[in-house]
Amino acid sequence: MATEITGGCACGAIRYKCSEKPIAELICHCRDCQRASGSATSAVLLVASDRLTFKGAQQTFHTVTTASGNRLSRGFCPTCGSPVGQNPRDSLLCSKLQAIHAGSLDDPSTFSPTFEDWVSRAYSWHAFLPDTLKFEEKPTPDAFRDRVEAYFAARQSVSV
Repeated sequence: MATEITGGCACGAIRYKCSEKPIAELICHCRDCQRASGSATSAVLLVASDRLTFKGAQQTFHTVTTASGNRLSRGFCPTCGSPVGQNPRDSLLCSKLQAIHAGSLDDPSTFSPTFEDWVSRAYSWHAFLPDTLKFEEKPTPDAFRDRVEAYFAARQSVSV
């Protein structure tokens, strides 16, 4: 994936840029994501929120309590309705991360998922990617925490 990530909504009212590559890229098979996406999965990139900037219209958010019990705010364009981002609300790391929908990328071909979660809820006809780390349900806290902490530690060591 390129270092800079750009994208936006379908009508162009919302644009974003992230100046660093994603921390993690994942596919979620949970029923909440299926309903929200209108598809079999939700494909998202976790990025550092302090490296992500938005221009144009403000996202409209709808907050849900997911099957795991966590709250998640789903962001979409108020004009065209296309999904743009997600903000985890009940995570120790939520102030550091934001999720961007892979479908909102200017170049979605760069999306390269490394995780798949809630595979127990995947549709029977949906094929899994062979090289992803899979979680039957919600990923263990360490699955992302270790990756996020390593990412921010590496960033600090570069700036020192």
